[in-house]
This record gives sequence, C-alpha cells and structure tokens, in this order.
Amino acid sequence: MISRDRRLTYGDVDAESARVASLLVEHGTTKGTLVGVVMDKGWEQVVGSLGVLRSGGAYVPVDPRWPAQRLAEVIAAAGLETILTQPALRDVVDWPDGVTVLDVEAPSPVENAAVHTAPDVPVTPRDVAYVIYTSGSTGVPKGVVIEHGPVVNTILDVNDELSLSADDRVLGLSALNFDLSVYDIFGPLSAGGAVVLPGPEDAREPASWLALMAEESVTVWNSVPALMAMVCEHLASSEDTGPRSPGAPSSLRAVLMSGDWIPVALPDEIRRFFPRAALWSLGGATEASIWSIWHRIVPEDATLPSIPYGTSMRNQKVFVADSLLRPRPTWVVGEICIAGAGLAREYLGDTEKTAKSFTVSPSTGERVYRTGDWGRLLPGGEIEFLGRDDMQVKVGGYRIELGDVEAALLRCPGVTGAVVTAPGDRNRKRLVAHVVLEEGAGRTGADVRKAAEEFLPPYMLPSLVTVWDALPLTANGKVDRASLARHEEEPDPEDENARPDTEEEQVLLSLWKDFFETSSLSVLDNFFELGGDSLRAVRLMAVVRKELNVSLPVSTLFSAPTIRSLAGRVQESRAAA
Repeated sequence: MISRDRRLTYGDVDAESARVASLLVEHGTTKGTLVGVVMDKGWEQVVGSLGVLRSGGAYVPVDPRWPAQRLAEVIAAAGLETILTQPALRDVVDWPDGVTVLDVEAPSPVENAAVHTAPDVPVTPRDVAYVIYTSGSTGVPKGVVIEHGPVVNTILDVNDELSLSADDRVLGLSALNFDLSVYDIFGPLSAGGAVVLPGPEDAREPASWLALMAEESVTVWNSVPALMAMVCEHLASSEDTGPRSPGAPSSLRAVLMSGDWIPVALPDEIRRFFPRAALWSLGGATEASIWSIWHRIVPEDATLPSIPYGTSMRNQKVFVADSLLRPRPTWVVGEICIAGAGLAREYLGDTEKTAKSFTVSPSTGERVYRTGDWGRLLPGGEIEFLGRDDMQVKVGGYRIELGDVEAALLRCPGVTGAVVTAPGDRNRKRLVAHVVLEEGAGRTGADVRKAAEEFLPPYMLPSLVTVWDALPLTANGKVDRASLARHEEEPDPEDENARPDTEEEQVLLSLWKDFFETSSLSVLDNFFELGGDSLRAVRLMAVVRKELNVSLPVSTLFSAPTIRSLAGRVQESRAAA
C-alpha cells in the first residue's frame, strides 16, 4: 500500500491490521459489530477497514468533513459505539457523547517489535462486510448493508476481466464512504497488487494525480467520469500553456468509469492521452455491491447518443421491467432492475424502505432491487440507460435525493417552504434551491445557504438559493418545478456595483465572461454559484496560468471562488515569486 507519507508491505498491513483488530476486540467488538471509520484519505483507512473486518465486525465509513449534525445522525442511526479515526482528527471532529474513539497510527518501535495476532473469527459470505450511507428522501441518510459474498463476487469478476495481478497498481481516488473505494482497496489487495492513495490535500488536483501516477506507475484508474474529464482537461490545457505539468503516464492500462453519465466525447479524449488504456463503463447501485452491469467502450460508441449501459456481470442479472417486474421487449422503456448475487441485505433498521426497494418477482420468485432508473433493451442485448423521473439526481457522481436537501433547508431558521431542482443537462447538473421565508425574516438566499452548511455536506449544498414570496403552482395545485427550474435569480444590486479595482480583477472578469452566459458579472460573483464545476475550474485555472503568468493549484479556486478573492491570491503568488 502506497500513500504520500507511508509505504506498507503486505507484511506491514497484516501486522498493523491485526493490531487494530485486537484493539477492537479489547473494546467489545464481536462478530457483526458495526464500527465507524471516520478518516481523511490515507493509509489509515486501509489498515482500519481491514482491522474491522479481521475482528469480525463490519466497517461504516463516515466523512469527517460532514457537518456535525449529519455525522451525529449517521453515527446514531448505525448504532456505532466504537469509531476508528486518525490522531489529527481526534480534536477536530465534534464526536457525539458515549462513543469510544480509537486512533489508528503508525506503530512505535516498541509496538513494531510486538507480535499481534488477529482474533480467529470465522466469517461466512452472509456476514456483513460494510454499511455505506446514501442520501435519503426524508432527510435521513439510508444505510446500505452489504455482505461479504456479494461484494467478493463483484471484485473477483472485475479482477478476472482486467486480469489484475501483482504487477498492478490501482489509484484510490474515491472517498471511503463512496463504494468505488471498496474496489480501490480490495481489488488490488486480493490480487497481490498495490493500492496507491493521494493525500487529502490532492482531492481536486489533477496535476498531483498525474505526478503520483507517473511516480508509482499506476496501471488502473477507477472513478466517476468527471474526475477523468478533469485529467484530460488538464492535459489538454497544459499543451496550450506550456510543459509545466506532468504528462500522461504510459503505465495506465485500464480506465473504469461509473457513477454518472459518461460524455460521449470523453473516451476519445482518454485515448488521446492514454493510448494503451482499455476503457470500461460500469453501472449499478450501492444496493448491489458496487457494480452489476458493464460495457467495454469502443471507438464506435462515439457515434451513439450515449455510451451503452452494457450487459450483466457474473452471477448478476440486470433487466428492464414493467410494473409487475416482467421483462420488457426490445426498445420498450421500463425500470432497470437488478437480481442475483450482488444484492444488499437491507437498509439498516428500515424494514419499510427495504420492502419497497427489494421485492420478490411474482413470476420467477427471485429477489429484485428496483433501481428507479429507466432504460430499454437494445437489439444486441445491451441496455441503454435513459435516466430517472423521480426526485433522485446525480450531481458530480453523488447520488442525491432532492427531498434530503429540502428537509435540511426546512431546518434552517426562518424557512417555511423549500423546493430543490437540478437544472442542467445529463453531464452538468447543479442544485438550485427555492425557499419561502417567514414574514419579516430578513434573510437572503445566501444567508439560508450558509445556514444549510450545518446540515449538509458540501456536495449536497445548493449552488444557488432563491427567495420567493410564494412558490409557483401548477393548475392542479402542485409546485411547478418546471417553472422553478427556468427561474433565474435577479442580480444583487450590491454585486452589480462591484466593479474591478485592479488589473488582475479586470483580467479575471474578462476571462469569466467566456465561461458563463449571463447578462452581467461582478467581482463578487461566486464561480460555483454561477454554475461552475470541477471541470470548468481546471479549464479556468489553466487560462489564468496562461494569461496572468502565475501557476496556482485548482484548489485555490475552491477557497477563493470570487474574482476579487482569486485576484488577491494572484497578487500574493506574484509577491512571493
């Protein structure tokens, strides 16, 4: 295992995960116990998760950067009594009362000399391996319970397809609480390969990813499409702005993309920079052990309206069904359903949601997960993915229930009504909130968005919050979501008067006008609230490097998202040069 600050052999991982397992048993972990893993990206996540499994427990990954309220709700919902963390987070996270927090850290010389033997706990395919929480429609996240057998089935299938071996190195970009991380860790470790982890500070830095990939000879990439698009955008921009950044490593031989729409033009861009890499589109659901369906992307796919969803993976069955779970004929639209070896056991502690989503086919008697996604069977046997028509959306690869965001907004002071929409095309959606306030509340949309940070992680925060006197209704009295999606917020008079004061602000304002179709821009406008995303951020920072002759990491834009604040960073960089 390779990270920025440590390199661990298999012997190291064995010894250190055994030590964690022994520590957990000392604190009461037994077979089936759920143990929280609240950590930033790092080697500790791998050692900690393995330690939980070796103790007989199941790990529950939780993002330490979630708002305290949401973190506490998930910990309570999972019934966690023991949590593994990193020493640097112990005094940073607001831990709920009554929880035992244990550190995973590099052993001291004395501890290194000690021999720890992991407890001998027999584990079966039906035992729980992990619980991952996803967005819930009522504002309470859903805990998806995955057993060992189903996820091992997925991992071994992918390893066989890739012919994964001890020579492979997989780049682990995904957060631990996103199920792509399950393959990032256990795919290579089950084949004698290595998992390569970037540092938490590299979360939005394609240049850092490329440098790490080249340094460690990464062979397999696994992420949502947007992250690979960021890499291609960075490489393309570097061609235009000069060779200041690392190029595409020649070691990459496989690219796996899932979790969101793959832009039809993206595979050709990937082949341009990584000509040796074979490309796969994968799909499925957290409720079906990472992936259930896949498609080997070929150059001819560029002529299609969308990249095919594909065909079922080993021991799994993905099909298009009608309301009675009967397979639909070719070309007929229906709901995409999943059966077979990959299905989750349940939603933790929620029998009603479990029964609604996991049903039994009246014709075959098999257990079926209803994804809520729509598609159709193509003549060649592959499925075409067509999207959703309910309140669940994908934004930046994250599955988000709009009702979850609305429930959080209604918890903000003064908010009496809230509706969230997701305008944009399939490849570039953003969340926009529309709220009604108590009379005399005296709050702006920006105030409400700030208040929502207490309840929502960053990827679920609306990029824009608009205040209405009353929400528009359709003829039958329902909220007119189509009208809301078309609505544009009136410009803030204060922002309208914010004009450039410096040369840097003037140049940046000119650059931003090429990125956004809007009637007016000010130096106080927020890049992301205007609809900017990670891909545009990479593109903008490349142009900034070219036009202002200053090299700033992409993360600068996330911490300084207005023209005024970004111009200040440009000035600071020039002064320090």
